Amino acid sequence: MSDTELRSNPAQARLLNAAQTLQTSYRDNAWVRTDGAMQTARGWMDRLTGQAGNEAEPVAQPGQAYIELRQLLTLNAADAAELVVTDVTLATAQARQVDQAARAIIIQPAGFTRSTLTRDLGEVETAISLTREAVTTFDAVVVVMSDRFDEDQRARVNIERDQLAFLSESLRDRADALARLRREIRDVQPFS
Repeated sequence: MSDTELRSNPAQARLLNAAQTLQTSYRDNAWVRTDGAMQTARGWMDRLTGQAGNEAEPVAQPGQAYIELRQLLTLNAADAAELVVTDVTLATAQARQVDQAARAIIIQPAGFTRSTLTRDLGEVETAISLTREAVTTFDAVVVVMSDRFDEDQRARVNIERDQLAFLSESLRDRADALARLRREIRDVQPFS
């Protein structure tokens, strides 16, 4: 049975779809790293233990992959700023979808099991991590592009970035509420 089938509740299916869309989009648009935490940890361990074939690779600076993907340094300032604002707005909209889907589960918690709530909590936790990393990426972009963006362009990017940061904190609240809900269900249904 697929993960979607296990989440027969429409609210949980919406959360899964929103979370998967966010994860794919954030990685495809280089708002976050494409390598996973395990891959990063393995790379660091290989370097620390002197494993063969792991010459010191340059560590990418936050935002570097995004700047290169979008070719921001080759665009005029107005076009670059508009592209960044559009991307931050899209990142924010996708985070909002996850937030709203998680909120729907919390508001009407009937018919959930501990296992599906655990998966839901995992989806929200992943979204938190990705939104925070995206905020860091967009902060780095503003720093790199600061000499090219005028005050109004920086302000527009920062306003959108602040909304994304706010949603990241809202997702933290949703994760806390899902964890409480899961504990309550555990107390009622100890073997589900």
